[in-house]
Amino acid sequence: MAGGILWLASYPKSGNTWVRIFLENLFRDAARPVSINELNVVGFGDAHIPLYERIAGRPVAGMDDAALHALREPLQRHLANRPETSIVKTHNILADYEGRPLIHLAYSMGAIYIVRNVFDVTVSLARHYDRSVADTVEAICSPAMKTPTTAAAVFQILGPWWDHYRSWTTVPGFQPLVLRYEDMKAKPLKAFQKVVKFLNLPAGPDRVAKAVKFSSFEEVSRQERAAGFRERVRADHVFFHSGRVGGWRQHLSQDQVARLIDVHGEVLRELGYLDKQGRPTV
Repeated sequence: MAGGILWLASYPKSGNTWVRIFLENLFRDAARPVSINELNVVGFGDAHIPLYERIAGRPVAGMDDAALHALREPLQRHLANRPETSIVKTHNILADYEGRPLIHLAYSMGAIYIVRNVFDVTVSLARHYDRSVADTVEAICSPAMKTPTTAAAVFQILGPWWDHYRSWTTVPGFQPLVLRYEDMKAKPLKAFQKVVKFLNLPAGPDRVAKAVKFSSFEEVSRQERAAGFRERVRADHVFFHSGRVGGWRQHLSQDQVARLIDVHGEVLRELGYLDKQGRPTV
């Protein structure tokens, strides 16, 4: 293995794209913010159809999910054998699916795992995929949670929110940097300095502060309003919607909150999203 794969892993709508934009601005160190439609530092996503077509040597239209899944190992081997480290975005759970790994740790040199409280993730997912909040509550609690294969992306296996987090953070000998979205919002400079330290990058405080400023929610939402964002699911859908912490309180019923706590409570407590009385802290 040459450079190996550094994973940027998260449940969807947890801040993965924010970290990618930060890294783009950090590495380029330009005088102006990088366009959100020109993200090349994290130039790979393990669901992107063009990568699978490159490995297959032909269009993958018409392939079933089993055939696509079989391409993950040679794809990840290819990325790991590049001279430089391949920084790769993923929403997959770190687990096997139908007898094959979704993530091949043999090709991995590390990971950054971004986690966001399940309450805000649920509301954001419902908006992102145009589903009801009630349906999304059940989906995010289900072992069957996945995203389907589309013209742009190969299916991803998510599983329930709690299991996704545990899958990435409890592998013996594999220690990702864990970033809480809420800490990134509250103290972005401190949070992103952890990324710089984890990656052992020679970036001084002024450069880091500039990258934080250039990747702020205000900046990326301004860019999306002006020029759109090619990664959004629907043309009429705003990707950078609000980025608020605690916005779920206007959308989830007490029963829905109780359901989420019942399923995910242990990890919610572990991450500080519930207080000692079992009440949400965010």
